[in-house]
Amino acid sequence: MLNTILLNSANVLYIFCFGVRDVLWLRMLAIAAMVLLLPFYANQPEPMISCMIWQAVFIAINLYWVVVIVRERMPPKMSADEQVLYDAVFKKTCSAKDMLKLLSKGQWQDAAPGKTIVPANSNLDELILMQNGSVRFQVQDGETIKLHRGCLLGAVSYLTAEKTVADYIAEDSVRYLTWQREDLLQLFKVKPELKSALYEIIGLDLVNKLIFQHNHLDIDSITFHAS
Repeated sequence: MLNTILLNSANVLYIFCFGVRDVLWLRMLAIAAMVLLLPFYANQPEPMISCMIWQAVFIAINLYWVVVIVRERMPPKMSADEQVLYDAVFKKTCSAKDMLKLLSKGQWQDAAPGKTIVPANSNLDELILMQNGSVRFQVQDGETIKLHRGCLLGAVSYLTAEKTVADYIAEDSVRYLTWQREDLLQLFKVKPELKSALYEIIGLDLVNKLIFQHNHLDIDSITFHAS
């Protein structure tokens, strides 16, 4: 009687396995079914040792992948600065984990007040993202625009390979992240979706600069006009 219950219960769980789409639930249900089959094999007139060993192997493999999947789905731990940057720049274009992968390919740098972060008439082979502080650059007719957290520096030069048209100068202490072009290209080969996310951020940044320049305002964040 017990063996019948164990066998039928395991088969019912296998039926549920075939009906779920989420791979985590599929593996958990499969583990439960296999666990029920262990005493079924052990309670035979002659215990089916080989079947029990194989069930134990299958359970171990599925348990490993359950742990991997759960860890992948857990929200990543971010520092306060990373959380602010995610909320201001990346939230609408990629996941926090993808943002951290992007950040891991960059180099953090600091600039003292008055330092020229990007000089005019230079070829820029890196992409620069501001973490905090403010930077000014002069546009046509001598107009000066201030950039703040979340803004990109020299994005047009990075995209077009043309020389920069203005100096980007730190107005106060500025912390920023730089990505070398080659590092990003290597990352995009592995995670092509990050290329789309980063280029969407660049597009939003350029649009906001144009809008704020037209309205003669400081640019506080590239996400103001994101949809």
